[in-house]
Amino acid sequence: MTGDETIGRVNTIDHPAARLGGPVRPLHVRQRCRILFLNTQEQGPLLQMGLTSYRDWIAEVTRLDPDQIHAVNVADGEPLPDTIEAHGIIGGGSGHSSYEELPWIRRVKQFLTEAQRRGVPELHICWSHQAKAETAGAVCKVGHRGRRFGIERLTLTPAGRRDPLFHGLPDAFDVFTSHVDAVYDPPAVSPLGPVTELAHGEVYRNESLAIGATARTLQVHPELTSGIAAALARVRRPQLIAEGHLGPSEADYAAFLETLDWADREIRARMRTLLDNWLRYYVAPAMSPQVQAAPHN
Repeated sequence: MTGDETIGRVNTIDHPAARLGGPVRPLHVRQRCRILFLNTQEQGPLLQMGLTSYRDWIAEVTRLDPDQIHAVNVADGEPLPDTIEAHGIIGGGSGHSSYEELPWIRRVKQFLTEAQRRGVPELHICWSHQAKAETAGAVCKVGHRGRRFGIERLTLTPAGRRDPLFHGLPDAFDVFTSHVDAVYDPPAVSPLGPVTELAHGEVYRNESLAIGATARTLQVHPELTSGIAAALARVRRPQLIAEGHLGPSEADYAAFLETLDWADREIRARMRTLLDNWLRYYVAPAMSPQVQAAPHN
């Protein structure tokens, strides 16, 4: 599928799958939908930190039953499915870089390209945001301003304010984030469709992208909680101190964790709104019984 330039780069809500005011209720979607979750993070490190599975994080923010989410742990070697029987795809974060030359990374990118050609709704987070952007022709590399960790202020562009993904959210709001790599130079038009910046962070551009009518990406982490962020901070504490994200004292560390806790309720409420929007305005129109083939190498 080549880019449908009639959609336009800015008015990203023109596609029927993204129109507001449709008849589908979020509860109805949550009761019936099936999501394919591509887990691009090895499970071992999460278990060592005492965290639950990545699939559970996705279930909590979407408010879906975990049984509605089919997780494929691709970084641990699990094969991608030969068909896409889910109503939507969510791609997660990873300790890897999207530009690493690993067989499973190449397979994921091929899979995502084919999924978009078949019109499957996609939502990509952090690593998967970067990988999806690369499939559209953008460049991903180590960010020129270094790591972002903790709480980030996300600001919507004019296109983002019109996109249903952010319906009901303010023009700028706080989110949890954790990344070193960043997306640069996304093309205006790609083989997957128009590419539009929907939001930027305090330091980096392109923190949310619309790629064609059916794919939306987020550099930030809507699935994180203050508890997960605290676990990551505990493991990375020496590195975060060396990079200037944390002060060296116990009081500095306690104040950082308190900041996460104070922001947790508001951030989680807004991220659930964001995921409700994705389910309602992108997944719901795709909820049909057809099984869509997605061959890959």
